Amino acid sequence: MTQIRLQVLTPDSLVLDEPVDEVVAPIPDGWIGVLAGHTPFQARLLRGELAFRCGDVERVVVTLGGTIGVTGHAVTVLTGAARTDATLDELEAGLDEQVAEFHAVETEAEKHFSRVYRTLADTFSRDPARKG
Repeated sequence: MTQIRLQVLTPDSLVLDEPVDEVVAPIPDGWIGVLAGHTPFQARLLRGELAFRCGDVERVVVTLGGTIGVTGHAVTVLTGAARTDATLDELEAGLDEQVAEFHAVETEAEKHFSRVYRTLADTFSRDPARKG
């Protein structure tokens, strides 16, 4: 059977790039199946599971939605977040952890910037040559 390349990309990484036999994706009009040689199209991809099969092995990629583009030889998914062989709950939990880490880093950076700005303000206020 002729295969089609499945690529799933996020802003951070290439989540999946492999030849597959079939892709089944949730789009606003319902589920669509894609095989090699499928008519090209682009559509909005809904949040949830994108299933794919290679031989007898069926797997999933969960996404938060995005876009799906199909050519005769490739399926390309662009999404904000995706994870292979996981559930949507696991994907969202991982995102919650990343958001918490980003907030912690941001809070720490703000402390350092505040300290730098106070030091600069003190330096400028004490330097008579800098006063207008």
